[in-house]
Amino acid sequence: MRTWRFHKAGAIANLVMDEVAVPRIGQGEVLVALEYAALNPADRYLVQGQYPRAGAPPFTPGRDGAGIIVEAGQGSRFKTGDKVCVLGGGLTGVSLPGTFAGYCPVPEAWLAALPSDWTFKQAAAGALTSLTAWRALVVCGNLQPGETVLVTGASGGVGVAAVFLAKALGAQVIALSRSEEKRQQLIALGADAAIDSESPTLEKEVRAAAGDRPVSLVVEMLGGPYLEKSVRMAAPEGRIMVVGLLADLKATVTIGLLIHKNIRIEGMSVNNFKAEEARAAWTKIVDLYQRNHHCPVISEVFPFEQVQAAFAHLQAGPMGKVVVRCKR
Repeated sequence: MRTWRFHKAGAIANLVMDEVAVPRIGQGEVLVALEYAALNPADRYLVQGQYPRAGAPPFTPGRDGAGIIVEAGQGSRFKTGDKVCVLGGGLTGVSLPGTFAGYCPVPEAWLAALPSDWTFKQAAAGALTSLTAWRALVVCGNLQPGETVLVTGASGGVGVAAVFLAKALGAQVIALSRSEEKRQQLIALGADAAIDSESPTLEKEVRAAAGDRPVSLVVEMLGGPYLEKSVRMAAPEGRIMVVGLLADLKATVTIGLLIHKNIRIEGMSVNNFKAEEARAAWTKIVDLYQRNHHCPVISEVFPFEQVQAAFAHLQAGPMGKVVVRCKR
């Protein structure tokens, strides 16, 4: 089978396409013939050697995927021919072989049935991002209907999912993006306001958009200098869920503001889900998508041979997810 692997950690160019034997499943695993896989910034960090607990080279990354089960062990809750998606919060693509391949052995605890009205590419694009957003909003953020949510870096995969889910859960949503075109798209997706993240009057504009419902929850995708801005824009008793670091790895925060406003800053990762928690959350997420007649947003689909081009597109900051077609 074809698979994208890196033989040495480093630049994304180290990811090369190899021909290897179809893997065999282990205890508690099923073998999935992948139709589509989706890219995440974490995949790049893993290739670069910046991700904890990464598998030893040569290693196949890829945490998102959807396909058809071609082999299941005795007693499995799945059978050959079942259409499934990888929930992305386990070890697949981290320390176990990932989805940038024709076939992937996946722990069945981290699989879910393909949603009835979704395509394979939609399922590949939607699981990890939506679960990450759900954890930030609901599990860690304790979002309540009627609160105001600020999503920074809102045009990426997790940001778009957070905008949709927060709105579907009854929040007022303010989205930040540098691009005027993307801001218009975010409004169309349900954001109540979309503001230029590089505006010199950003804090003032966010407060004006929030009106009489100050920002109580921030989904912080950018990090770097935006963390301090998020602290300033959050209301007293506000919560800031730090999900990404697209702007910078390090940040400086005024401690006095944290104390005075009693702000809670929490780093969070989809990896902190237990498998049964992820499956329960996924059921609720899919229900929200279906009741609102919405599906995950896909920026572009690339052929399997063009994974390098797909990563370049991801690096450029597209609207929504970048997907590759795995099937020949």
